[in-house]
Amino acid sequence: MKKTFWRELLQPLKNLSRNTDKTYDAEQKLTACLPQNHHCLETLNQWLANRRVLSVGNQHWQGQSLLMAIDSRRDILWLDDIFPQQEQLGEGVTLQISLRQGFEHCYFSATVIAIVDKPAGRMIALHLPREIHRAPRRRQRRFNLPGPALNVRVRASGNEAETAQVINISAGGLRITLNGNRLTTYRPGTLLPFCRFTLGPDIVINCRATVKAAVLDKTSGRRTQVSLAFADIPVGQRHQVDAYLHKLEALQGQTHVPASA
Repeated sequence: MKKTFWRELLQPLKNLSRNTDKTYDAEQKLTACLPQNHHCLETLNQWLANRRVLSVGNQHWQGQSLLMAIDSRRDILWLDDIFPQQEQLGEGVTLQISLRQGFEHCYFSATVIAIVDKPAGRMIALHLPREIHRAPRRRQRRFNLPGPALNVRVRASGNEAETAQVINISAGGLRITLNGNRLTTYRPGTLLPFCRFTLGPDIVINCRATVKAAVLDKTSGRRTQVSLAFADIPVGQRHQVDAYLHKLEALQGQTHVPASA
């Protein structure tokens, strides 16, 4: 009985390994699924086809992964191994999977059924969700800065302070870029005990910050873009940032992008 269970559980992976150029046909899966699961599977198949990077974690840790296969007949969802790899992960653990796209935050919870070691890495089997929740993203205007590039000094716990370049700024945080692959150091959820930048001769901001997202940008010479949210900025400095952004908004021709910090 146990061998039969594992044989059926791994069948989607066997199909995937036979032909890596083919993915499950979305229309066939949607036809076979239950009516109340139609929109859920439609969304998941879009994520699978577009190889969207998902946030995966719980209250103790946060990582990233990709959808690898969907088995709607057995109600199983296959994830690639989580980066960075989590040793606490095991069968029965409930994970929160989310994706921010456009102005929506899409998310669902699923329980780990099995973890399979493959030559190319671990594969994680989850129960297929019946619903994907959607909520509007927090929208704050994020402004590109005029004039010379603005630098910021940041420090992750256990590391030396380093200089990064500010891409844009909002009332809630910054988007910065650092040289090299820094995904291990700047993982989502990481608290930075030091964040310092200057907006003008009399505006020096000192605060802590929380990493909200990080992505490796290979198109710009292998640099890491990191989204930071201000963690404990003093009220007075918060007002200074708000006043600075109001001035940017008043500038003729100044562009801004609605986005979350």
